[in-house]
Amino acid sequence: MSCADRAAQTNAAAPTAGPGLPSPIAWQDLIDQIDCGIVVWGADDRLVLCNEEFRRLYGALADQLEPGRSFEELMQIALDRGLIPEAIGREPQWLAERLRAHAKPAQPMVRQMPNGRWRRITEARLANGSLLAFSVDVTELMQQAGELQRAVQEARTARETAEAASMRLVDAIEALPDGFALFDADDRLVARNQRYLELYEASAPAMTLGTRFEDVLRFGLAQGQYPQARGNEEAWLAERLHRHRHPGPPVIQELPGNRWLRIDERITCEGGVAGVRSDVTELVRREQALVELNAQLGEARERLETLSDTDALTGIANRRQFDRRLAEEWSRVLRHGTPLSLLLLDVDHFKLYNDRHGHQGGDTCLQRVAQVLATLARRPTDLVARYGGEEFALLLPHTGAEAATTVAVQCLRAIDAEALAHAASLVAPHITLSIGIAVAEHAGSVPASTLVQAADRALYQAKTLGRHRVEVAPPLAGH
Repeated sequence: MSCADRAAQTNAAAPTAGPGLPSPIAWQDLIDQIDCGIVVWGADDRLVLCNEEFRRLYGALADQLEPGRSFEELMQIALDRGLIPEAIGREPQWLAERLRAHAKPAQPMVRQMPNGRWRRITEARLANGSLLAFSVDVTELMQQAGELQRAVQEARTARETAEAASMRLVDAIEALPDGFALFDADDRLVARNQRYLELYEASAPAMTLGTRFEDVLRFGLAQGQYPQARGNEEAWLAERLHRHRHPGPPVIQELPGNRWLRIDERITCEGGVAGVRSDVTELVRREQALVELNAQLGEARERLETLSDTDALTGIANRRQFDRRLAEEWSRVLRHGTPLSLLLLDVDHFKLYNDRHGHQGGDTCLQRVAQVLATLARRPTDLVARYGGEEFALLLPHTGAEAATTVAVQCLRAIDAEALAHAASLVAPHITLSIGIAVAEHAGSVPASTLVQAADRALYQAKTLGRHRVEVAPPLAGH
């Protein structure tokens, strides 16, 4: 499937973009320009979209990368096709481990691909439960680390003479594209290459052989070499010295000018510390750009969700949000037997109001009614929605018939207090409401539509009996 076809498919499934937001096609075009693999999984762990680099990277799986495919399903297909070298011979265990890591992403993963290259994979959960993952090629870094290991091994095994070993070590570390420094058991500098001096240009004057590592750090602090230490120099120094003497996984260090180094240190067999500094500025800046893009995507998604769940005229929940919330609350009624009340409210003789004041006046009236009703939904779980036309709905979880009736009476009084003139009304000289109430407690297995139908019948009865009143439907009979 082409990029345009995938974008069109995404566009068809997504809500319409609001003003000022890029279309789904534009988002697809944007991420297709990024030269690292990007994939977005929905909150249900199904594929939402991916870019061209991701498809190229997983070429052997490209025919399966369609929106809607689950992460577990795609991992199983990859295992069946032998696309994960590290999983061969232990596929079930590997799959279980990978699913756990995917569910709660933590540290980035470095994996070797079927083509022999290495990728750094970073996964992050977004606020709405979806997951953004991106993959960056780190083959050169892995190769450089291998070159360093081979250089150290050669220096260790080629001890024919002290002079020959020394020259071989000097040649090896000077040939490295990364900075290298070696400190002895007393933490004094015994070797460093030119690249190391170039990376720490501000600290270079203090990097004479025999200088203690702590003195080098203090000199660099005085020169502003470490932006991460500003305002907290002594605590930063103590932590850095501890990590230097007790090295663990590689760490990322910031330098002035938004430059970044990857620090990888190891204890030598003689108790010293050998360290490599790799310039990863480009990778970090790329990640920063992706984080910013992720934030923009998150903001756009929130705005789209708000637009899709909000009535454009009144600013309260629309029918779509009401239907979703009703389904959620109904499932709680069925599971736990908690009461749920529904009020359907209708503006009396609204057609006559429109005929007298015009549609613009009618819109203003509905906005005022929505504002009043919204003030009565005081609990976070209460929902006021525009149900359709001049009809509103008030969903009240954990509310029985008596409390629901009290709220309905409050609605009548609040609208009466607004005294919105309605000269054409056959009920009162101002806007009034008719309200139907339905309550479910032990609903058995009846569908949620039963509650709506009962409230609608009660509303019809309120209109039949003269309007401007509240009527309560008989309790729902579950079966």
